[in-house]
Amino acid sequence: MQRVQYDRHGGPEEMYIGEFALPEPGSGEVRVTVRAAAVNPLDWKLRQGVMKMLTGRRFPKAMGTDFAGVVEAVGGGVTDLVVGDEVFGTTDFRRSGAFAGAVIVSAANLAKKPAKLSFSEAACLPIPAMTAWVAVLDRAGIDAGSRIFINGCSGAVGAFAVQLAIAHGAHVSGSCGKASRESVKAAGIEAIFDYSDPDAYARDGNFDAIFDTLGTLGVGQGLTMLNPGGVFVDINVTPGRMLRGMFSRRYKLAFASMGLKHLPAIAHAAGEGQLRPSIGRYAPFTKVLSALAEAESGDRPAGRTVLTFPVPA
Repeated sequence: MQRVQYDRHGGPEEMYIGEFALPEPGSGEVRVTVRAAAVNPLDWKLRQGVMKMLTGRRFPKAMGTDFAGVVEAVGGGVTDLVVGDEVFGTTDFRRSGAFAGAVIVSAANLAKKPAKLSFSEAACLPIPAMTAWVAVLDRAGIDAGSRIFINGCSGAVGAFAVQLAIAHGAHVSGSCGKASRESVKAAGIEAIFDYSDPDAYARDGNFDAIFDTLGTLGVGQGLTMLNPGGVFVDINVTPGRMLRGMFSRRYKLAFASMGLKHLPAIAHAAGEGQLRPSIGRYAPFTKVLSALAEAESGDRPAGRTVLTFPVPA
């Protein structure tokens, strides 16, 4: 089997397509034939070595986290999935491996693909939608009538956060680049600000929640924009912010891994049209290395880059 892998941490030049023998799934695991895989910033950050303290130094390492495909084998103890089920999900980032013809993952990392979604659309859901779900619904507790400001509302996580907030009756304001203003306006955002002008959206103030997807909003400034009892939710982890998040009631961190339990609910919301992935580019596996390098450099259209795989004979 072929997969994208690397033998040392570094830039795009370290990636190559290598041969790999995929084992049988173990207890609680599922082997999935990959039909589509979506590219996340996490994928190249792992290859760069940003999280090497957690991923270790054993090589070669595989790339790819979010994917959709068809169950081809199940391990012991797996009772809710059977061979032939169409699923989507994400790998454990310490193993990765979704940029391949097949991948083995824990059954807990999978949900059944909504029939209305293509494999490519479903592959775009896991990490961004889980992150947005945890931030907006679990951490911020958004409900009908809430006011939320989303810093970076046009990115993959931000767009899903907007969709979830609006679906739950919230009033949404957000920041984005000039090129994205029309698209976020069409999504239903009530007040749109240029993300390079924090003073402008700080004056709008009086929010019940702030969700910073970009890491460009200072914690102190964000807290001043909140109503009493409001919450600042952040996904941009630094040691200082981690420590602050452990002791503050008004500043909270959100991680995609916290949202694994919500994958079935995410599947339902996507099936009902409440979550709508945006795809900017499709690339066949034969073009995977150039597609990944271009996504990493920012040389791509708006929306997700999705890798597509041939249907097995």
